[in-house]
Amino acid sequence: MDKYPEEGEFVIGTVTEIHPYGVIVKLDEYDKEGMIPIREISSGWVKNIRTHVKMGQKVVTKVLKVEPSKRHINLSLRRVSEQQKKMTIQQHKQEKKGRKLLEYFAEKHNIPMKDVIEKISKPLSQEYEYLYEAFENALINGKKVFEGKIPEEYIDDLYDLILSTFELQKVEVRANLTIECYEPRGVEVIKDALKTEDPEIEVRLLGSPKYSVKITSSDYKTAEAILTEYSDKVSKFMHDHNGKVEFVRIKK
Repeated sequence: MDKYPEEGEFVIGTVTEIHPYGVIVKLDEYDKEGMIPIREISSGWVKNIRTHVKMGQKVVTKVLKVEPSKRHINLSLRRVSEQQKKMTIQQHKQEKKGRKLLEYFAEKHNIPMKDVIEKISKPLSQEYEYLYEAFENALINGKKVFEGKIPEEYIDDLYDLILSTFELQKVEVRANLTIECYEPRGVEVIKDALKTEDPEIEVRLLGSPKYSVKITSSDYKTAEAILTEYSDKVSKFMHDHNGKVEFVRIKK
């Protein structure tokens, strides 16, 4: 199957050619090359492309346009934030680690890799976007997460291998918020808006009306999703109670 990345996807690649008009990047997860036009190298004026990228450099880019009929993939370097870069690199490393684990599993049990893909990787991909997400879920909830999904005779050995290979990592994303309420019981309204029982969310008062929010999770993708959901909840609550809130994402 001639697989192409999707528009909007963040991908990792290696710089293979540098030209005055742009950069050619070989994508790690696809047997394809894409181009970063000079206008997508940086948000500022680019006098010399080589001051921004170097031959052989690993880069995280955003897919802007895909034309399979022309075998064209247009990429952007300037549209990738530091947080998106960290998230993509972490996902790539974890997924690579997950594939290596399956290769070791296949070798240990003398099973053809194509059978491991059919019996383990493909069934898990029906529920998880990334292989390592299935393995992390097993670390949290035990080997029962594999029941009914992969052959029963594989479960114990795969789970033991995961325990010896993976460990739960913790990442943090942060935001500051300014929150105001114009009702007589404004203080109580703000407390209700910020209230959460999620142990991954920590809210601290910086000095009225400013607060900090810290999300701790196993990966950046999940942490960002939790932050987005929490900010939407707080914003809606304050809007419904004659108040306003402004979230500012803190970049590391």
